[in-house]
Amino acid sequence: MKNIKFLAVIILTLTAFTFTSCENEPIDSAINLDDFVNPTLEPTLFKVDFSAATWTAVTAQAFISGNLIQIAAAKPNGDTFAFLIEGNALGTYPANANILAFTPAGSDFVYWSINGANASENTGSITISNIDTVNKKISGTFEYKGYWSDTTTTSILPVQFASGVFTNIPYAINIPVSNDSFFANVDGAEFVENQIDGSLITNVSGMPDQISIVGSKTNGDSVGLNIVRSLTVGTYNFTGPLGAQVNGRCLFDNILYSADSGSLTITSKTDTRIKGTFNMIVKNFTTSATKTITAGTFDVEYN
Repeated sequence: MKNIKFLAVIILTLTAFTFTSCENEPIDSAINLDDFVNPTLEPTLFKVDFSAATWTAVTAQAFISGNLIQIAAAKPNGDTFAFLIEGNALGTYPANANILAFTPAGSDFVYWSINGANASENTGSITISNIDTVNKKISGTFEYKGYWSDTTTTSILPVQFASGVFTNIPYAINIPVSNDSFFANVDGAEFVENQIDGSLITNVSGMPDQISIVGSKTNGDSVGLNIVRSLTVGTYNFTGPLGAQVNGRCLFDNILYSADSGSLTITSKTDTRIKGTFNMIVKNFTTSATKTITAGTFDVEYN
């Protein structure tokens, strides 16, 4: 099995997340500007217990787009948490069917919520308890068993992350661009999307920026692509769920599929817009079920 680096975790995400904006969101009750706007709001907070200590972030940000929620939090030393949740509503989501990951400072690997030797293991959960659409804040709780993502190393034991809490984390919503286009056939039938999201993922921990493209339906189904931003016009192969250049990730009937093979061609690209074609076989790596994505095209703005 390949080593699973944090780059792979980020590549699997399909919606934008710009972490740099977090610099303006201090987690400090003494200087929380929201207290002046709405005194009923609790201060922003992100904390979790592990290794006999409480880890508390100094900055945090969330992003909601289509049927996906992303949350990230960091400390000045470089420690980061990053979550990707397949959903956009209140409720409890299983950790092993989503991505919850902790990156220690200076590491290329993570403690994440998937047991590489047993993907069906119940490793925990994340609960979205409140989405404040007026003040654009999201709150909830989480706990999970984190497995070291470098599967060539067997001496590192899992870490239990307990009593995790995130309160009033500011979130942004991606607004579709009206002149974007997206098309794909799924097993020969046209995938008729209700929304197209083209976004730039500005990554943390020195990972390369990526372009995220997602076509999604109101029922939560989605077809998405991730493309490393530095790639130029040309053809690139999907090389499995941990591809380093391009990746695909689809959700059909609440079942997650990742690109297993196929190719993506960039036909034109500027600093804010990308156009191309794609075909891929996507696979659910728990059941081995596959779907064939053909005639894929995209022409979207990202920023």
